[in-house]
Formats: sequence, structure tokens, C-alpha cells
Amino acid sequence: MKTLGTVLWIGAGVVLWFFMISSMYGWWGGVGIFLGLIFAPGVILFPLLSWFMDGVFPVLYFIVWGIGVVGLFMASAASDD
Repeated sequence: MKTLGTVLWIGAGVVLWFFMISSMYGWWGGVGIFLGLIFAPGVILFPLLSWFMDGVFPVLYFIVWGIGVVGLFMASAASDD
């Protein structure tokens, strides 16, 4: 269960990071890619930024974000520490 939770948690973060890079490229071109690489921890707030910039509620982003949170709780609950 710990392994599954870790895979969900990290996998969701990677997927959101790719979403963030592609959206920032669409918004600001090459500068967006540069900023996306520098502000990688911003992936946590990216669904909110996307909602603000596009004006449309990003259901897919929040689903992936929720999967990551569930994976984090699964991994921490199954931890031996």
C-alpha cells in the first residue's frame, strides 16, 4: 500500500508539472517554459492559476491533484515510521 500511495503521489505531481509546463507555454511561449522550470514547486497552486487564467474550472487538474493527495495519505498511513 505504501508503494502504491507513493506512485500515486509522485505520479500526480509529475502529471501536473507537465500540464503546468504546457499551459504556461501556451500562455507565455518560451518564457512560460522557463518560468515553469524555475517555479516547479508552483505545481501545487497551478490548478488555481489555471482557473484564474483560463476562466474555466479545470476539473481534470483537480482530479489529478486529489489523486496525489490520496496517494500521499496512503503512503503516510502505511509508513512504518
